Amino acid sequence: MGAALVGGLSGGLLAPWAKARFDRHHDRHQAFDRTIAAVNAVLYAYAAPTEVSRAELGNSSYAQDFLDQLRPRRMERFIDATLAMRQAIAELEAHHKVVWDPDRFQLAPEELARLIEQLKRAR
Repeated sequence: MGAALVGGLSGGLLAPWAKARFDRHHDRHQAFDRTIAAVNAVLYAYAAPTEVSRAELGNSSYAQDFLDQLRPRRMERFIDATLAMRQAIAELEAHHKVVWDPDRFQLAPEELARLIEQLKRAR
């Protein structure tokens, strides 16, 4: 009976602490995952194609509309991905100080790859 009482008390006292610790660790891991995914999205948007061969699309009006919208849509996606990356890094700052230059809007692909590696190591 005494062992059950001690076990119940210690479990009752330690369970909230263990849950809080697990939740903090889980939140931190998710923040890293979101940030890595956001930086990858910027890297992919940066490398998205800007030209498609006319032979691949044909001569329809749809093909011309597609070609006309290819560059503007790529830029829109790049800007959206960059803003999402900045937001993810800002959310990660509560868990980890990211080494990067927040004053520059556009980072080179090499810098993005370095940032991904830094985040993976810190995770």
